[in-house]
Amino acid sequence: MNNRELLIKKLDKYLRLVRFKYTDLEKLERLHILDDYYKTLNLTPSVEKMSSVLESSEALSSDLKMPLKVRGIFLTVGRHKKKFYTEDELIKSVSNPINQKIPLCLDHRDSEVGSIIGAVDKLEYDPSIKGIRWYGHLNSEQYARNVLDGVITDVSATIYSTSDYGDNGLEGRELVYKELSLVWDGACKDAMVEVDI
Repeated sequence: MNNRELLIKKLDKYLRLVRFKYTDLEKLERLHILDDYYKTLNLTPSVEKMSSVLESSEALSSDLKMPLKVRGIFLTVGRHKKKFYTEDELIKSVSNPINQKIPLCLDHRDSEVGSIIGAVDKLEYDPSIKGIRWYGHLNSEQYARNVLDGVITDVSATIYSTSDYGDNGLEGRELVYKELSLVWDGACKDAMVEVDI
């Protein structure tokens, strides 16, 4: 290791100990220190400029029509966290006028307008899966492409409900849905999103 590399390594270690995150001013000061180092050696640093090109997949671009129509499973009968959701309550919830159109968000960030990326346009109960199917659309091209790619597959709902004890222990009643979110790993393992073909 030469003197310059040793100096840079020590300088990096010192700056990491002083603060984890550099401000812009500290970054400029670091460049100034390096510039002074080169001046003491009577050397002129060389500058290299590089360019790069970012290309997207043409196949993916041709499949994307915005807004992207999506669908999936919203919620199924069962206990997904503390409360058990019965078939009767799921059936009642899809006819509740409040649940007719809800926002499609990111990671349950339901207090940020910027996290709304689409909408759930329709909910319907499907007895074959003992759960609710949903239909909606994505307005965000980034997340639409991730759903098209199959990178994002899970969803999770924010559910308001009253609680009562029944045959299944603590049960959710009078379900109201605040939002449905694209998430990394949802509580309801059946809940999912896919492109509506």
